[in-house]
Amino acid sequence: MNLSFQLEEKTGKREISLEIKGAVLCGYTGRNQEAVRRHIEELKKEGVKPPPSVPMFYPKPAQGVAFDGDMYVQGRETSGEIEYVLLVHPKGVWVGLGSDHTDRELERLDILKSKQVCPTIISRSLWNYDEIKEHWDKIEIRSWATREDKKVLYQESSLATILPPGELMRLVQQKVRGSLEGIAIYSGTLPLKTGEIVFADRFEGELYDPVLKKKLTFHYPIYTLSWFRD
Repeated sequence: MNLSFQLEEKTGKREISLEIKGAVLCGYTGRNQEAVRRHIEELKKEGVKPPPSVPMFYPKPAQGVAFDGDMYVQGRETSGEIEYVLLVHPKGVWVGLGSDHTDRELERLDILKSKQVCPTIISRSLWNYDEIKEHWDKIEIRSWATREDKKVLYQESSLATILPPGELMRLVQQKVRGSLEGIAIYSGTLPLKTGEIVFADRFEGELYDPVLKKKLTFHYPIYTLSWFRD
């Protein structure tokens, strides 16, 4: 599957087309193990069993990766997770912003399947990793959830709290046959500012570089299939 992105570099912006072969959704990838334990506890409150080991890696077919736009889901209990995204290319590594949107009701039964039934969002714009790697840990990542017109800051941290790209790619390579080229690597997410999962009507994300003064964003409304009578 080919997707067209806008690559934002110091020399300007240009359109690029990348073949996406699939995605690997990483989980429990915090550098701070206490923060990882908090996230596991958040999921336990929702009836999700603790993982057998950390980090965890979940594969996803290419057709499940999408840009932001109207999201239609089967049940009300779904939510987004803010993450950075890596795309490996012969000319370098590109960085995007993503949301591992998950069906929380299904997650109690099968984590892998819960990640297959909702689109996994990726930003339309990307950055060149080589231009930001020297100040990577200073880059900020955050999300907002809106429910019934009430918008709250849902997640917020710097990338210093998540495993860095080199380590993440090394770990994912152990799970992938062949090259990482064409695989969208989702970093894993942050603990929640709200202390509990919000089943939102709208989810927004931002990756902000305070050194180069630029940002990547996405936003999408979430709809259930209201036209169908259970």
